[in-house]
This record gives sequence, structure tokens and C-alpha cells, in this order.
Amino acid sequence: MIKSINNLLPNEQKWLAKTVASIILADTSFKESQTDFIKNLFKTFLDEEPLEFLSELFALIKRGINPKFEKIEITNPDKLIFILDILSATVFVNGKRLHLETERFFEAGKKLGFRMGMLSYRLSLEVEKERVKRKLDFISNDIRKEFKK
Repeated sequence: MIKSINNLLPNEQKWLAKTVASIILADTSFKESQTDFIKNLFKTFLDEEPLEFLSELFALIKRGINPKFEKIEITNPDKLIFILDILSATVFVNGKRLHLETERFFEAGKKLGFRMGMLSYRLSLEVEKERVKRKLDFISNDIRKEFKK
């Protein structure tokens, strides 16, 4: 099971970075939480390579220019699962799923070779995960309120 972006090849890391940025910029309203998500995801990005690529990517993001990403062939299923997990989480990084972010997710998934049915199912699981997370937060807040009384 892949747990870090460092387990991807450099070209796979760059593809993922561009694609995450592209999903985030799909709705053109860029939020601070999205910057934090990208920074956390890529703080270990390409240890052996200068940070020029990330600097260029962040410059594009700050200017609101959506990076383009090409089709990529990845044959390792663990890498594909890791990438798909990151991409589906990216759709919800601002706390809600927006239409354009969802479209970009499907575009990226197709470029990885996934069928629409698989992508739809994966995204629906991410929706459920977000729903459960919100409910757990709600219950946790209720518990905290009870103990403050």
C-alpha cells in the first residue's frame, strides 16, 4: 500500500501535482484551505529535484491559471489507488463538491484509464466519507457542549 507521494515516479508525482491543482482551480475561487491541502500533500515532493516545479505550479495557482495534464500510463494498481484517493479527496478539499471540480476529477480519472462507473462509485464513497465526517464533528461538538454545562 502506497502511503506517500515519494513512492511515485517523478513523472507520476508531477502529473498528480498538476492534476490536483487543476481540480482545485476548476471553480476559479481559490481558498486558503486549498493552499494548505496542496502544501501538506507536496511537502515531501521530489526530494532530489529542486523545487522549481512546485514554485512554477504555485505561481500558476496564484494567478488562477489552470495547469493542463496529459494522459499517463500507470500499471501499478497500488499507485493508481493512491492517486485516485488523492484526486477524490481533492474534490472535497473546500468542504463541498462543486460541479466543475467533479468534471475535472472525471477527466483525470479517464486519463488514468478508469471507466466512468468506477470513478462515479469512488466519488460516491468520498461523498459518504465527508457526510460521516460532518456527523462525527457534529456529535463531538454536542459532547463538548454537554461537558461545558
